[in-house]
Amino acid sequence: MQHKLAIIYWTDASIETTNQDTREEWVKSAKLIDGIAIGHILHENKRKITLGMDYFPSSDSYRLVATYPKSGIHKIIRKKVKV
Repeated sequence: MQHKLAIIYWTDASIETTNQDTREEWVKSAKLIDGIAIGHILHENKRKITLGMDYFPSSDSYRLVATYPKSGIHKIIRKKVKV
């Protein structure tokens, strides 16, 4: 059975602390973070890609599934593999 895998490089929102700071302090510390994800392509269209990180052949099921908006993705590397 062939599966499509992907490595995606994307930028995501960062989660800030609950500190009480001024607007100027928050603007100075505001940032985005870069991430890399690898998984089985479960679904893909023009707006998003859904990856399953763990695959269980005996039940043809997936765990740790995440959907990424393509607007934040910089690069996608796709590969077909035999499972």
